[in-house]
Amino acid sequence: MATSSMNGHSVAVAAASVSDQNNSAAASLFADSLPGSQRRISGSLYDEEEDDLDDEEHHLNQSLSSLSSRNCHYRPLLNEGEETRRQAGRNKDRHRRKPTILTQTHFDARYRFTRPKTSSLSLRQLLSGTGFGGAGNDGHCSKRCLLDCLLSLFPFISVIRQYQWRSDLIADTIAGLTVGIMNIPQGMAYAMLADLPPVCGLYLGFFPLILYFFFGTSRQVSMGTFALSSLMVAVPVVRIVGVQLTPALADILGPLPTMSISTEAPVAIINNATTSLPVPHGNYTEDGLNQYRIQVALSVTLLAGLIQIGLGLFRFGFITIYLSTPLVSGFTTGAAFHVMTSQVPAIFGIKVPRHASSFKLIHSYMDIIDRLPDSNPASVIISIVCICLLLLFRLIINAKLSKLCRFPVPIELILVVLGTSIGHFGHLHTAYAVDIVGEIPSGLRAPSMPSIGLFHLVWQDAFMLAIIMYVCTFSICKIYANKHGYLLDSNQELLASGIVNTVGPVFGCYFSAGSLSRSQVQEDMGGRTQVASLIAASLMIFVLLFLGPLFRELPTAVLACIIIVALKGLFMQFGDAVKLYRISKYDFSIWIVCFFGVVILNVSYGLMLGFAYSLLTVVCRTQSPSTSILGRLPTTDIYKDVRFYPSAVQVPGVAVFRFDGALYFASVDNFRYRLMKLTGFDPKLAEAQQLEQEAQHRQQQLELSPQSLAADDEAGSNSAAPSDTASSSSHQTNQSTRLHHIIVECSGINYIDSVGASFLRVLIADYQRVGVSILFACCKHQFRRMLERSEFADKYSVYVSVHDAVLSALADYPNQRARLASDARSGSSIVDTADTAAVFESQRLLQQTGESRDTSSRAGL
Repeated sequence: MATSSMNGHSVAVAAASVSDQNNSAAASLFADSLPGSQRRISGSLYDEEEDDLDDEEHHLNQSLSSLSSRNCHYRPLLNEGEETRRQAGRNKDRHRRKPTILTQTHFDARYRFTRPKTSSLSLRQLLSGTGFGGAGNDGHCSKRCLLDCLLSLFPFISVIRQYQWRSDLIADTIAGLTVGIMNIPQGMAYAMLADLPPVCGLYLGFFPLILYFFFGTSRQVSMGTFALSSLMVAVPVVRIVGVQLTPALADILGPLPTMSISTEAPVAIINNATTSLPVPHGNYTEDGLNQYRIQVALSVTLLAGLIQIGLGLFRFGFITIYLSTPLVSGFTTGAAFHVMTSQVPAIFGIKVPRHASSFKLIHSYMDIIDRLPDSNPASVIISIVCICLLLLFRLIINAKLSKLCRFPVPIELILVVLGTSIGHFGHLHTAYAVDIVGEIPSGLRAPSMPSIGLFHLVWQDAFMLAIIMYVCTFSICKIYANKHGYLLDSNQELLASGIVNTVGPVFGCYFSAGSLSRSQVQEDMGGRTQVASLIAASLMIFVLLFLGPLFRELPTAVLACIIIVALKGLFMQFGDAVKLYRISKYDFSIWIVCFFGVVILNVSYGLMLGFAYSLLTVVCRTQSPSTSILGRLPTTDIYKDVRFYPSAVQVPGVAVFRFDGALYFASVDNFRYRLMKLTGFDPKLAEAQQLEQEAQHRQQQLELSPQSLAADDEAGSNSAAPSDTASSSSHQTNQSTRLHHIIVECSGINYIDSVGASFLRVLIADYQRVGVSILFACCKHQFRRMLERSEFADKYSVYVSVHDAVLSALADYPNQRARLASDARSGSSIVDTADTAAVFESQRLLQQTGESRDTSSRAGL
């Protein structure tokens, strides 16, 4: 190697020329100044030896300068050093004239590319637990593994071990009492939203909080009633009990209780027509219908909880990524309209039949408009007063009192107490026919197993309820986990939600989910852990045991106003649609489709429509990724998109094509189309024109007579030399400017399947038939491995960088290649301002050459 020979020669000269102590010191100084054996890796334009030559020359200059600064006693040594430096300069110049082009194969061989070994777990390891980190080599679970599993299944153990009793307990107590107070009105209101008795909502303020404390990983989320979950539970309740109440259903759930016989048959909507429900056993009671509704709600909740447990055990927590934020935002905003519509009749004090078909909002508002003349004036006045007070406190008073008081004024609870007092002492129900909550039983419900005979009727509702509510709850948990800096386990959260909704129905709780409003209040009050939920549950058990029957005279219009005002946050999500329109048209379309699907159709069909459209946009985006033509920045080896960098120019005869996306069965046609469009070259058309020209040439040869051939030969012999020279020069120019190579920049291709690999082989063959070669550059490991597996023909057509591929493409054009190699500054990515004039002059010449190439290419076509 040049470096080692030069080092040895320099050391020998230094040792031979120095005889005394000073000379020995100088020789030692000169030898120490030589570069070591460690070298940095150079770029792909030149070989790594060029850097050794540059370093050698630099160190020689430093050594000679150091020796010359001493005295003339070291003149012989300086002469030898000058000769060595000149020799090093000649070696470097000679080496620069031969740039090294690195293909991917040469690059891997030089730098010892090694594919990491992939370890796959065997079935025995999976069954024994060896492959899950905590097991020993003998396949038996260690104590540490059991402890980790225990802490993962019961996260509250870690919370209690790290609990700061003096500081955290006070904050959790304040937050728990505040959330517990909020649970009282929201529980009764959201239960009515689910078409259930109000006491069912109070149950959700106790059991789910206790269960989530043991199994949940979030510290700030408040489990219990949620407007969206109540609305989704109401769908099967209304469909089965409100529309399809038949003797067969009575056989599944048992006979109706007969407490107070009603003389008026219930009204329902069947096929958009008003009809009377059949009476299964001759006696019809409202209490009996409530029991049926509760059974349906508990059955769908139990099945949804079992689905969540199954998904959690099989580690399906990743399903949250398939429901994007625009999808969930559009879905919840559309569902808010259903929630508001269900409460409008209570505000006006009118009775409107429920609809279980599509376009239910249209039918509901038509019925509301028809019955507006029958509105109850007392209910309207109560609603106006309640809505004004709620908005006044939420928007103005609480914001001003936040500086003086840590927790907001519980205006909802105040309205419930005032409404109950006015309803009791003012006799609103008897004197003004105002609808009231009615009897609320005290105590807890006796545990009983919900009916599993309804599973075949509610499995679709249960599945969507399980998935959607888990996504909403986990999204709320993730907000506070990111804010407070702790980790969440998505699978454990799925398992915790499943346990809550499997055990809860046994004690009369319908589906429970995380509430955004109560969670925000709990976090604002300084809640540190789920101990706050225990405090809230303790307050709720006191209400259930002693205070429940006191809310009998509460007007339902008060609860309806609480629900409608609470939807303000969901309606504010219209701002998300405006932001998405500016950011991404795809995400905006997902929001719009899901929103209108939920509003126009219903909650279930709208969600399925939005989810299907969301997947369709993913396919469209991967099927039609962005493509571009790259050009070289002057005096560099950097290639950028010519649309965004006007100074980037294309190399004559070479087209650099970039494809940003996966190359799979759905995108290969788009790849071919975009390649032909951007390069302006169609191999099929070029081949057809080439065959046509050859046929015409043969036809002309056959039509020529022997006399004309002889005359042409005689005339050609007289002017052979000048014409041959001119034609040779013209042919070389045309050959250098016509398209002869296409380089595919593959850094944006992150995935390729077998169809894509086969497509590349066919594409290369099509272009080779018309004299155009295809090279690849900047390929990722997955791309190269798929080419190897598909027995790609020429593995040496894959290069490390685009510039290596360009230099290889110009192998038959030495002048152009040498000019390009000398113009590119190895390792430089910045054009000096002092060279601006030269850069733009070079750019102008290259653009002219590129225009002539395009002209000749179109002529060839």
